[in-house]
Amino acid sequence: MTFQPTKALSMDDEVLISVRGAKKHFPVFGGWRHREIATVKAVDDISFDIRKGETFGLVGESGSGKSSIARLILRAYDLTGGEILFRRENGEVVDITSLSDRDLRQIRREMQMIFQDPYSSLDPRMTLRDLVGEPLVIHGVGTRAEIADRVAELLQLVGLRPEYASRYPHAFSGGQRQRIGIARALALQPRFIAADEAVSALDVSVAAQNINLMQDLQEQFGLTYLFITHDLGMVEHISDRVGVMYLGRLMEVGETDALFARPLHPYTEALLAAVPQPDPRGNRTRKRVPLKGEIADAMNVPSGCPFHPRCAYADERCRKEIPELRTVLPGRQARCHHAENLELTGVPAA
Repeated sequence: MTFQPTKALSMDDEVLISVRGAKKHFPVFGGWRHREIATVKAVDDISFDIRKGETFGLVGESGSGKSSIARLILRAYDLTGGEILFRRENGEVVDITSLSDRDLRQIRREMQMIFQDPYSSLDPRMTLRDLVGEPLVIHGVGTRAEIADRVAELLQLVGLRPEYASRYPHAFSGGQRQRIGIARALALQPRFIAADEAVSALDVSVAAQNINLMQDLQEQFGLTYLFITHDLGMVEHISDRVGVMYLGRLMEVGETDALFARPLHPYTEALLAAVPQPDPRGNRTRKRVPLKGEIADAMNVPSGCPFHPRCAYADERCRKEIPELRTVLPGRQARCHHAENLELTGVPAA
């Protein structure tokens, strides 16, 4: 199927997804007349690219808007403003936000999601054969026998036995359930997968096994990941580039190694300071940067830089003037008035 965009769309050849000025505002209703009394700016003017074959990590505290970004990309939410471009397998660039339901159905075969909770994301009334094969049924891919063969292949691919296809989710552990979710996401051979806190509910050792599985699958099938998490240690392990979010805005974007070695935004520095230090001898010493207070109410975002009430480096300009996300170093962007002048502490190399 060929889509007919309303305007000429273009982006760099190596880019798979381009988020441009994305906004998502949720109205808040209250009072006996149930009128709109406030607006939650879950995503407020976000722009970034995800390159083909890379893992783009998105980190930040709860309430920063990370999951909303994933749902906007997959059109589970409709944008309040901006656009999201996607390069199809045939090279055609489409604006996901302007597609009809019929056209969007075709795009969904190339974009899938792995959900956070492996217990609530699987219908307990369905067998693995039905759960993993459901995307194939919905999109009319294959006969009943072909779907059964495909399900057996997918289960083997994620390290589960094909004979498990007749069992129900309650028979499996959390780590195994998440592998079932991964198998379901792979059913239609997508090119892009959004993993929303995909391992946060698992034990550390089980989470590491599933992360290694995802990396193996990425290499095998050329997948592109948006990896959403609050675990910076996991981000350092799996991501090629990282975006740091705070109150619906990107504070910093950069290559993983460079960002961890030298953060450009005080919020990134504070997050990195909270990463546990694995060296019991303390050879990897670093400055502790206590993060004051909690993330602000999204209905009442502070004036100026949204992070300034918690920032140790804030001045009068930070309290009054909203900083722009700008290029500070090659391949590095930061939303801070003083990014060039601050000497921030990162995570020392092992």
